[in-house]
Amino acid sequence: MKNLLSLKPYLLRYKKNLLAGFFYVILTNLFAVIGPKYIGMAIDTMNRRFELEHVLGDTALYFLFALLSGFFLFLVRQNIIVISREIEFDLKNDYFNHLQKLPRKFYNTTSTGELISRGTNDLNAVREFLGPGIMYSLNTFFRLFFALVAMIALSPKLTFFALLPAPLLSYSVYRIGSSMQKRSKSIQESYGAITNLIQENLSGIRVVKSYTRESFEIERFQKLNKEYYSKNLSLGKLQALFFAFLTSLTAFSLLPVVWVGGVSVIEGSMTVGGIAQFIVYVSMLSWPIISIGWVTSIVQRAASAQVRLDEIFSIEPEIEENSSDINSEEEFKGALSFRNVRFHYPGQEKRPVLKNISLDIAAGSKVAIVGATGSGKSTLVNLIPRLYEPDEGTILLDGRDIRTLPLKTLRELIGFVPQVNFLFSDTIENNINWGSRENDASEVIAASRIAMLYDDVEEFPDGFETMLGEKGINLSGGQKQRACIARAIAWKPQLLVLDDALSAVDTDTEARLFEALLERLPDTTILLISHRISTVKNCDRIIVLKDGMIAESGTHAELLEENHLYAELYNQQLLEEEILSIS
Repeated sequence: MKNLLSLKPYLLRYKKNLLAGFFYVILTNLFAVIGPKYIGMAIDTMNRRFELEHVLGDTALYFLFALLSGFFLFLVRQNIIVISREIEFDLKNDYFNHLQKLPRKFYNTTSTGELISRGTNDLNAVREFLGPGIMYSLNTFFRLFFALVAMIALSPKLTFFALLPAPLLSYSVYRIGSSMQKRSKSIQESYGAITNLIQENLSGIRVVKSYTRESFEIERFQKLNKEYYSKNLSLGKLQALFFAFLTSLTAFSLLPVVWVGGVSVIEGSMTVGGIAQFIVYVSMLSWPIISIGWVTSIVQRAASAQVRLDEIFSIEPEIEENSSDINSEEEFKGALSFRNVRFHYPGQEKRPVLKNISLDIAAGSKVAIVGATGSGKSTLVNLIPRLYEPDEGTILLDGRDIRTLPLKTLRELIGFVPQVNFLFSDTIENNINWGSRENDASEVIAASRIAMLYDDVEEFPDGFETMLGEKGINLSGGQKQRACIARAIAWKPQLLVLDDALSAVDTDTEARLFEALLERLPDTTILLISHRISTVKNCDRIIVLKDGMIAESGTHAELLEENHLYAELYNQQLLEEEILSIS
């Protein structure tokens, strides 16, 4: 329950509507309780000398108050239920925005399906609490309050007998409510597991089919689905038992009322109309008492859901944002400097990936980074846009510490093509133009020409309007890489990072593409990670990494002359090419 207090800021945004809803709840219940008074008066009129005018008048007043009660109930829903949708809108935006700020480490350990489950199922449970939960809680409280006041005014003795089951009711709500919360949390966790399994299977459906593992995956889904079904059934049985118990308790509370009331009428201390009015009040308590079970279920589900949401919201971004203003006239050329940079991944303090990296890269230069797998190449370039923070040392951009730059400013200067290509389920044009500051179709064509993609796209029936499947499945590996490179070029960055982004294209296309980059982007600093010497040999400078340290640095000719690691790699690739040509 305490977790629901984190929703207070959202409720305060709409306090005017909440106060209006609160006021309308009072009015709807006040008028609802006033109405039965005229039923009693009409019955008493009929027990005495029958006067049609009085009976019709009392009946008309009853209907009037019933209509007023219904009208204000409509206004209650228009305020409180609408507010719940507004807060749901705000929560979803805040949840999505927060996910955008979380570090890579978080996504390395958290499944996509789990995040989807929390952003849909859990948020919906919270929305039900903010809407029906709050509305029926207020309605139940004031209905009970006004009805009890009217009942006590009629007969304190009858009220006492009507409230005899109250202690048992309170105890039942407490015990069953805590059980509902535990079962609700377990259900939401099962739903997250199902969502994750579905997401993984749909994303990897080609792998599943390739290995003919459909039956295995179906069995996994059926097992999770059966578990989810059993947990829901268990909760449903508990809720049904609770509602049946509350309904029976309400019905039994009428028995002593009718008995004691009948005796009072015989004794002359109450009228028949008064007893009828009192029974109406007791009946009016039926729905509030029954709704206690429903509201309890909503609150418990929301509390469990909010716990899961707070687990995400409580995760702070690891990258500390700098809010300092940047001079709009300040220009960045793309010069990079690494000063004694050291980095290790979480839990691997004794095995740093980078050790004492010191490196200067001139603005507009084309620098290649080579080395064996695990030497730290990708980690090094990932530090530039602050996807990770170095443990020690400083990275400078045009002589300025990148930690002093706002993240948005820093990352807008960088075009990044990672090892794992990602394309959206959209047109090729929109994928290349994604996030572009100019949104110019001519820039898309120009970027695709530089990336050697234009001719391929022109062969498609719909050209640049071709819709891509999930992650660009209807493109080849090389086309996907070139589309991602075109997107980075269209971004017009001062610094372009290609992290093994040419591995899926043939050697000839790779050479032509890199020549186009050198020709069309003469002022752009390019960092190229590649395993092919045929590509990196044309760079201004080649950095060779070994075990997280700079082992060699120089031009292609200089490194061959030194005859160390780079020369070994070069000779090895020459030998492989000769073997392939012979075979």
